[in-house]
Amino acid sequence: MPCKIVLVAMPDFLEHELIREKTIEKRAFQETLANRVLAAGNSLIVAPTALGKTVIAAIVAANVLQKNPESKILFLSPTKPLAEQHQKSLQKFLNIPKEKILLFTGTIIPEKRAEEWNNATIISATPQTIENDLRNQQISLQEVGLCIFDEAHRASKEYSYVYISEKYAKQAKQGLVLALTASPGSTEDKIQEVCRNLSIKNIEIKTLQDEDIKQFSHEIKIEWERVDLPEEMLEIKLLLEQTARDAIAMLKKTGLAKTTNPGFYSKKRILELQIEIRKRIARHGKTQPSLFAGATAAAQLLKISHAQTLLETQGIFALHDYFERIKADAFKADASRAVKQLVAKKQFFEAMKAASFLKEKNFNHPKIGKLKEILLRQFLEHPEGKALVFNHYRDSIKNIAEFLNTVPGIKAEKFIGQAAKQNEKGMTQKEQGETIQKLKTGELNTLVGSSVAEEGLDLPNVDLVVFYEPVPSEIRAIQRRGRTGRLAPGKVVMLMANKTRDEAFYWNANAKEKKAHNTLKKMQAGMQEDKYKRDKQTTLDSFKEEKQTSEKEQLLIYADQREQSSEIAKKLSEKGCIVREKQLEVGDYVLSDRCIVERKTVKDFLQSIIDGRLFTQLPAMTANYESPMIIVEGNYKDLFTLRNIHRNAIIGALTSIAVSYRTPVLFTENADETAEFLFITAKREQLNKYKSIRLRIGRKGMALPERQRFVIESLPNIGPETAVALLRKFKTIRNISNALGKDLQQLDNLGPKKARQIKKIFWSEYKEE
Repeated sequence: MPCKIVLVAMPDFLEHELIREKTIEKRAFQETLANRVLAAGNSLIVAPTALGKTVIAAIVAANVLQKNPESKILFLSPTKPLAEQHQKSLQKFLNIPKEKILLFTGTIIPEKRAEEWNNATIISATPQTIENDLRNQQISLQEVGLCIFDEAHRASKEYSYVYISEKYAKQAKQGLVLALTASPGSTEDKIQEVCRNLSIKNIEIKTLQDEDIKQFSHEIKIEWERVDLPEEMLEIKLLLEQTARDAIAMLKKTGLAKTTNPGFYSKKRILELQIEIRKRIARHGKTQPSLFAGATAAAQLLKISHAQTLLETQGIFALHDYFERIKADAFKADASRAVKQLVAKKQFFEAMKAASFLKEKNFNHPKIGKLKEILLRQFLEHPEGKALVFNHYRDSIKNIAEFLNTVPGIKAEKFIGQAAKQNEKGMTQKEQGETIQKLKTGELNTLVGSSVAEEGLDLPNVDLVVFYEPVPSEIRAIQRRGRTGRLAPGKVVMLMANKTRDEAFYWNANAKEKKAHNTLKKMQAGMQEDKYKRDKQTTLDSFKEEKQTSEKEQLLIYADQREQSSEIAKKLSEKGCIVREKQLEVGDYVLSDRCIVERKTVKDFLQSIIDGRLFTQLPAMTANYESPMIIVEGNYKDLFTLRNIHRNAIIGALTSIAVSYRTPVLFTENADETAEFLFITAKREQLNKYKSIRLRIGRKGMALPERQRFVIESLPNIGPETAVALLRKFKTIRNISNALGKDLQQLDNLGPKKARQIKKIFWSEYKEE
């Protein structure tokens, strides 16, 4: 049966010549990537939603069916709505009869699935359904020529993907695996587990920053909107911190706590502590009854931690609802000792009382007002626009949607999963579909969604995505951002409460995302030994063009917008520096692609130690820059006298910064000295009068063909495959340099823009910078 890709019809707004060209370039790139998968074997594609991974899967499927028309394609997706979406997409992309592209879910009885399996060419299914049919021997994967795993990061532990992959490896005659994800995980162990479970041999990594993606992707502008917690909420925060300290003191007394620092006890660490306590009780419970008191304290600490998270990231309404559930649990006959004792604690009781009082006054988080401003501004600028507000908590989603519907110009509705939680029913699949349709028709302009809206659903083009709170998971953060910028430029706004868990969650996800990307690159290099390592991308990539246009030996320093009121920027300008203000994600001054500086006054430095803010900033700095530094401005002696902090505690903090985070702390007396230090450091980083900076790095002792490829790969936007194609066609580097632009464009994936860039390199006169 012949099979080919049918180009997706371009909607009216794609008639614009530039956008049409971008679409054609995108399709050519998708076909190139699909061909690499077919050549390399079992592959994992890590790429943003904008790349169109479903189209790539369809191209690979078409090639498999052309080679073996009798084979089947199995396309697995974690949810029923996603499986339905892929079925419709494949019916649209391929010229296969629609009745041959079927949907398999648990709503279809097993006997009918077994019958339809034999007649189907392509099956879009949920993994649990296929696992059940394999275990019951209703189907066999023997004739499946391609197995596609969407949202492949789920392929770990006991998830159905793992079982299906094992069976596929054993049963398939000629099997090919294609795994798709925006991010497979943050640690090497996690990524290795996914690759091992799916038998991956090749990794293809693409980001929105890659040059070959930029040409057809749309810009996603990311902004941060910060708010301060009001005094009323800070009072509750203090009460909860006091309650937490009591629980930690009990853990310390029983020998179970490593430290009395409340900042150490994240949710993950508390859960790990509970596991350790349960193990100890199993071994020594009879001889060490204090372990049971420790178990009670740990359970209380977990509940307090959750209350703190709700207060800081969600507000009074969500906190009050949580307190009400705790009080209800405390009065049940089977209530745990931990809950009974917790509600009886004075500080916790006062916190519950204060939350109840503020709820009655309709007092909530300042984020809700900021969200209202953001949406109204967006719809004023884009009256037909659509917004998606992400929130992690069901209670908050309901409260936010209800509030937004009181605002003229905002038409909001919640979008949640099917499972029931607490006293609230979930949304049926039909209700989810109806809500999406309302957004498409304009009956709604805002969805307030939970994590169910993060994974690949076919939502209408969304202009604005709002993170009501940052999430500590890099996978979820990437997926949230991917809901916008698909067909047109998009915007992401992150709401963040200062000096709260919001900051920690954001930097946690940010560091994980960078770590995952670096790990993938290393693994890719290991899997593809024939490819050259790419030049290291720096944190200042986005500033390169500006930097190259600077005058000879003129220093370029980026200063955070918060520093614009200081005298330092002015003094740096007086010294001849170009000082550009940017909204920096971390730090106050960027001096080079590896050096960042955080400037603090003595007072602010001490306060950041007390509230733990400094130890949230440090991991972000070290994760993003090779040489971070802290400048403390003011009288050094004030460090030990300004606040009532023991001298040893300050010395311990300084030691920890230097040793644990490998970040030097330097002291300056005033703004003049700070500016002088920044100037000298920037000069050392950016200028070197004694030798030219080598633009490219390559190993010695290359063979002639390798050296020729190396030269051609240095041309703008020319990768290994295109370099080889150019050399094969034109035979010599001289012929490439003499070729006409139209001759260069005869190569696949080499358009007029690239041809002009190549000609410019070869024919432009060299001029000293």
